[in-house]
Amino acid sequence: MTQTWKKIATVSLAAVMLTGSLAGCGKKAVSIDKENPSINVMTKAYNTESASPDSPVLQKLEEFLGTKLNITWVPSTSYDEKVTAAMGSGEYPQVMLVGSRSSSVIQNSRAGTFWDITDKLTDAEKFPNLAQTDPTVNHNTSIDGKVYGVYRSRELGRAGVSIRKDWLDKLGLEQPKTIDDFYNVLKAFKEQDPDGNGANDTYGMIVTDYLDGPLNNIAIWMGAPNQYGIKDGKLAPAFMFDEYLEALKFMNKCYNEGLINQDMATYSSDKWNEQFLSGKAGVIIDVADRARRLAQNIQAIDPNAVVDVFGYVTKDANSEPRTLPTTGYDGYYVFPKTSVATEEDLDFILGVMDKANEQEALNLMNYGIEGRNYDLDADGYVVKKDDANLTKEYNDLNQFSTGIVATELQIKYATDVAEKIQEVYDENKLHTVANPAEPYVSDTYSTRGPQLDAIMSEANTKFIVGQISEDEWKAQRDRWLQQGGQKVIDELNKAYEEDDSVQK
Repeated sequence: MTQTWKKIATVSLAAVMLTGSLAGCGKKAVSIDKENPSINVMTKAYNTESASPDSPVLQKLEEFLGTKLNITWVPSTSYDEKVTAAMGSGEYPQVMLVGSRSSSVIQNSRAGTFWDITDKLTDAEKFPNLAQTDPTVNHNTSIDGKVYGVYRSRELGRAGVSIRKDWLDKLGLEQPKTIDDFYNVLKAFKEQDPDGNGANDTYGMIVTDYLDGPLNNIAIWMGAPNQYGIKDGKLAPAFMFDEYLEALKFMNKCYNEGLINQDMATYSSDKWNEQFLSGKAGVIIDVADRARRLAQNIQAIDPNAVVDVFGYVTKDANSEPRTLPTTGYDGYYVFPKTSVATEEDLDFILGVMDKANEQEALNLMNYGIEGRNYDLDADGYVVKKDDANLTKEYNDLNQFSTGIVATELQIKYATDVAEKIQEVYDENKLHTVANPAEPYVSDTYSTRGPQLDAIMSEANTKFIVGQISEDEWKAQRDRWLQQGGQKVIDELNKAYEEDDSVQK
C-alpha cells in the first residue's frame, strides 16, 4: 500500500484526476510500521506544481515529524468531487481533508466511517497542541455532538470596518464607538467635504449586491443573533428578531439620506474597492484584511490617503461589544477507519498532526528552509526568494497545516494598517456571537436553500431602498416560512434537541 501511494504522489495532478484512485484501494487497513512510519494524505492543491516527494522542504518536514508523508494533491476546483468519489467507493487515505460538511460527509460520519476524536482533542498530555483547539470551532464542525476531524484554523474575528482616517482627522472626528457615532461619521463624509475639493461629491459607505456582509455585521451590533438565535427555547432565524429589523431600518435611513450608494442593489461586489480608492466614499464593512489591500492600492492614487481599520461599534454606550465571527475553520482532516487500522495508529497520526503545529514545521510548510527558500531580515521578518524552482519546493504544503497554534515566522507588514489588522482579529475574537445552529443540517435547506435565501435577500434589499414597507417585508418573511422555511426551522430544532453536547 505504501508503494502504491508513493507512485500516486509522483504522478502529475492530471493523472491523479484521470485515474481517480487512492492508496490502499479496496485493501484491508494495515497498521503503521512504527520503525519506518508512513502516512497517506489527500489534500488540496492551489498551484500547478505542488511539493514533490523529492522536495528538500518536504523531506525536512518528514524528518521533523518523524514519518513519511505520501501526499496526493487534488486541484482545489475539483476537490469536493474527489472526496465524494472516495466516500462512494469506500477507498480512503489515512488522512483526508474534508472541504465542506456535505450531506455525504455527515452521513458517513454518523455511519462510523471516520474515527470519533472528540476525547482526543482534550488530551493535553498526548496532544498538547491539538488540545488548544477552540471549543466553539470544534462545535461548529461537530455532528450530533461528536468531532470527527482536526480543523484547519481560520480567524474567528475576521470582520472589520475599513475607513479613511485622513477624512476623520480633517473633520475632527474620532473612530466611531457606537451606532450613533457610526451614523454621524457617514453623514459627515457625505455633507462636510472630507476630501476638501469644495464639491459635494462624496458619501459615507459603499454597499454592494453582496448585502449580507454589511447587513449581518450591523445586525450583530444591534443585538441580533448570528444567523440563528434562541427564541422561546427554540432555534429561530436572525430575521425573526426585532434587532435584525432595526439593522434594516438603520440601513434604510442611511440610504434615504444618501449616506450609502444609491445603486447598491446592482453594484457588483467585484467593484467594492473602486469607490473607496477613487475617493468617492470612506467606509467599507467587510473583513478587516480588506483594509490592507485598500491601504496598499490607494497610495498610487492618493499618497496622502490614510486607511484605518476597526472591528465593531456597539449599539450604544451601555452595550457590550458584539462581533460577527467566521466559522473559524476551512475544512478539517478526518481519519477513515478502513485505512487507520487501530486506535494506536490513530494516536500516532494525531501525534504527527500535533507536532505539525510546532514552529519549525509551520515555518517549513509556509516558507521552506531558511537560507534556501527564504532569508530573515535584521528584524527577524521573512524575505522570500522569488525563484519559482525554490517556491515549488514548498508549494501547497501549508494545506497540511492546521494552524491550531500560530507561531510561524511573519512577513514584514507593508503598511501600518496591516499590522493593526491582527489587533482587530484578537479583539474581535473576545466578542464573537456564535451561531448555535452551525453544526446542524436541514435536508430541506440542502435542496431548497438557494430559493429560500433569495426570498429574504430580495426582501432585505427592497426594504433598504424603500421599495417595500415594513409590513410587506414581514409578509415576505411569512412567505419564507410557507415556502419551506418552517420545515428548515423544525429540522434544525430536532437536531438541536437531540444534541446532548449543548446546554439547553
